[in-house]
Amino acid sequence: MRRLPIPLVLICVSRNGNLNNPETARKQNRNTMKKCLAMMIVLLAGCGSIGEESRKKLELEQQRKMDQVKLEKIQAKLKASGEFSDEDAEFLSRRFSQELYVVGDLKTITDRQAEILSKIKSIRLNGLTSLTDAQAESLGKVDGLYLDGLTTINDQQAESLSQVKVLNLSGLTSITDKQVKSLSNVKTLNLNRLKSITDAQAEELSKVFWLELKGVESINESQAESLSKVKYLYVIRPCLEMVNQYKSP
Repeated sequence: MRRLPIPLVLICVSRNGNLNNPETARKQNRNTMKKCLAMMIVLLAGCGSIGEESRKKLELEQQRKMDQVKLEKIQAKLKASGEFSDEDAEFLSRRFSQELYVVGDLKTITDRQAEILSKIKSIRLNGLTSLTDAQAESLGKVDGLYLDGLTTINDQQAESLSQVKVLNLSGLTSITDKQVKSLSNVKTLNLNRLKSITDAQAEELSKVFWLELKGVESINESQAESLSKVKYLYVIRPCLEMVNQYKSP
């Protein structure tokens, strides 16, 4: 805590008022001392608030450094084994509650860990190559989910993942009509490794607001007409030219 400046103290105690009238001088001294005490209280309170603010900043900085050390240990563990503990998952869900993107080396998770991570709004788990139905159900609660390491999903998993707003499944090489029907509920959908789609799939995918199908090599007129209903569509140029023929002016 900072000391009260000495000049102010001296001013407070040395002001004597009107020396020709002792009673007036005493009153003036009392009033002066009251004012000085009030000023001292304000100054001391200010010093206290400054001290408290500094303490909070120091604590936050210390916590940030501790969190960084913890994160580096988790990343080293992931790099070595591709796994982490439930405690690590809890830490990450607290530290990265809005978006988790620092676990690219994560290769496998447990059902419990998926449940813990579902507290995060957006999560990138592109190192995973498979999911259980329970994990898909938990992860289906997040807003944004990136699972580009998956090459296949089942119908139940597609239904669970359909609750996600932004879903990246750019590793899927094939998909069933039933799975597409579920995933058509997703607002933003990335299926960039699909090489082809059926007419029925194109019709279902027309409900998606933002759709990426950059791996589809060709489409027919029926598919082009269906895909023209997509607000934001990303396909290769020849396919896009066909689609644009059906776009409303």
